[in-house]
Amino acid sequence: MDWISDIDEALARRESEGKRLLAIFKGDGPWCPWCNRLEELLRSSDALDRFLQAEGILGAKVGIPPRAEDVAGIRQRFGITGIPFLVFYSAEGRVEGTTEFIDDGDASSYVEWIGNVDSSGF
Repeated sequence: MDWISDIDEALARRESEGKRLLAIFKGDGPWCPWCNRLEELLRSSDALDRFLQAEGILGAKVGIPPRAEDVAGIRQRFGITGIPFLVFYSAEGRVEGTTEFIDDGDASSYVEWIGNVDSSGF
């Protein structure tokens, strides 16, 4: 999976390509233990990568600084309540759903979550 690291680039590609987008906002560096757990979980299984590729969904992993250092206001801009924070966008740019770390989940839990929030089939 070719993960995009810049959120503005990811949003622009979503719009220009008319694709759905999964954006994962995560700690920029080792300071976020939950973000590190998510990265390990996604590295241990390619279920999410395979699903995104098969469905033609863009993926972005966006590093954000600790709250006190968020001078760009990315948390406020995207309504981030905790990290990691996932946002799933429809092809039209609607936010279909958000979630934080799925406790006791694995990579397929995020695939299932997308299936539950994705209304593009309606």
